[in-house]
Amino acid sequence: MQLGSHRLCNSLRNNLASIAKCHIACFPESLSGKLGAAYVQKTLEWFLVDEKRFLFHIELEGQVIGYCGGFVSRGIGDGSSSGMLQHAFKQAVIGIIKKPWLAFHPEVRAVYPFIFRNIKRKLLPKKANAPITVAKDTGKFSGLVVIGVHPQYRGTGVFMELMQYFFEESKRLGVIGSKLSVKKDNARGINAYKKFGWEIEEDHGKTFVLRKVF
Repeated sequence: MQLGSHRLCNSLRNNLASIAKCHIACFPESLSGKLGAAYVQKTLEWFLVDEKRFLFHIELEGQVIGYCGGFVSRGIGDGSSSGMLQHAFKQAVIGIIKKPWLAFHPEVRAVYPFIFRNIKRKLLPKKANAPITVAKDTGKFSGLVVIGVHPQYRGTGVFMELMQYFFEESKRLGVIGSKLSVKKDNARGINAYKKFGWEIEEDHGKTFVLRKVF
């Protein structure tokens, strides 16, 4: 399929529903997709509430056909996975209530400790937020958190355009490179990243951490 006239946009809240629809089309078997569009929209909103985070997408004839989000950590405790789940916790609970079998999904079971801490935090009197510990490498690398290309538009250059703009946004925030985590069984994704100069830095059992230095 040829890619016609399209535009790359920095995402706003009124774009989140369309981006969520694209995400579910990209990853129909993912836990986030199964939890529902409201959950996906809320997790995407996480990118829009801090100046150190960014989300952008590509539109074609009013349809989002690709999207990407990243951030620069402010320190230990400012991780993307925990932060997005915290931000969308209410929608995650609603999604599990509607589909209770998802409570036994491996990805949900892996965050049971976080879920119980979050419930406890909401039930008990609020305390001052724990300070974020600044790590040695904080601010030196951006994190590529999400990237997806609608199945109908893969192989049309959308991935390349998203990746190049991700690098531009990362450099704008003053970093020297970027990192991402990818599942080892995602051979297609790993190969695509390597074409853009990403290299395997760490082996975490089921996932690789890839690094790209500018």
